[in-house]
Amino acid sequence: MELNIGPDDPVDSITLHVRGSGDDVFTAVFRLAEALHCKVLDCMEGDLITPRQTTGWHAFQQYRDHTLGAAVG
Repeated sequence: MELNIGPDDPVDSITLHVRGSGDDVFTAVFRLAEALHCKVLDCMEGDLITPRQTTGWHAFQQYRDHTLGAAVG
């Protein structure tokens, strides 16, 4: 997981770049969102998500696996 923030102070948004596999990453993402009193936007789907909503994450993994598989094969 990579965290990016802009140069503004105070910070009004952050971006997390999540890589890897599995749904366990959502625990950390939503804990961070709760601590920061913010919502989570799934950039793959373009919608706000909830802890049980994983379609964008699964779509990203399928895209990544297909792309990497095509590059290797």
